[in-house]
Amino acid sequence: MRSSPDLAAQFRADLLDLRAHWRRRVPPAAPLWPRALGLTAFAVLAIAAVSVTFDVSAARGARALPRETVEVFRVVTRFGESNWLFALSILALAGAFFARAKAVTRFSRATYGLVAGQAFYVLTVLTVSGLVSQAIKHVIGRARPPLLDKVGPYYFEMFSTTGIMASFPSGHTITAFATTAALGFIQPRWTAPLLLIFALPVLASRIIVSSHYPSDVCAGALIGFASAHLVALAFARRNIVFTVAPDSLWPRARTLRARRRRASAQNLVQDRP
Repeated sequence: MRSSPDLAAQFRADLLDLRAHWRRRVPPAAPLWPRALGLTAFAVLAIAAVSVTFDVSAARGARALPRETVEVFRVVTRFGESNWLFALSILALAGAFFARAKAVTRFSRATYGLVAGQAFYVLTVLTVSGLVSQAIKHVIGRARPPLLDKVGPYYFEMFSTTGIMASFPSGHTITAFATTAALGFIQPRWTAPLLLIFALPVLASRIIVSSHYPSDVCAGALIGFASAHLVALAFARRNIVFTVAPDSLWPRARTLRARRRRASAQNLVQDRP
């Protein structure tokens, strides 16, 4: 087992390696803004259509739901809070760093290093999406559904700091969809189960407990996905956790399969008489 000074030195080396990756010169890549501008315009139109069609009727319908149903979704909605996700990400990052520092073989170090990078990616997504959520909420200052009868569905008080004026977008939905998308980028086969089990129930709960309009949660879902995608793209262009082709805007998760095959081949050669 390595001594404490050796582990401390390894931690410093790992952090310096991460910093070197992040500060590396980014190669030329496909421009993002033309597609982003078009998708943003389409998203704005779609959210406006949802708002005009569903916001008022959904808010009034949520008020008519049985109290028991609302109480169940008050529990569900807490899964969209970011504090426990931050805690899990930090624990995973710290655990992977510690395991990597103690690892003996090159392959195990690479494995724990990848896990640490993935945890750092999820942590970054949660941070970026949370900051974006708070910035938009308090700049726009949309009144929440409990004020529907008093001020209507389109009352805005810009740069408000009160919770009742922070309806657009839904922060819980942003967190749920950002986390789901982030894990989906790491392991694409997880996307559909996570949507059904985690993200969509949180989205529905925000309407049912009368905290948001349908347009708020739709915007939250889009912002959450966009946050995970843009952070993954930034990581990929620095070869951290993801890779991306110069002419592509879709990051692909790095794996250890090729390295595992090379390690297996080397072991076979060494084992031969």
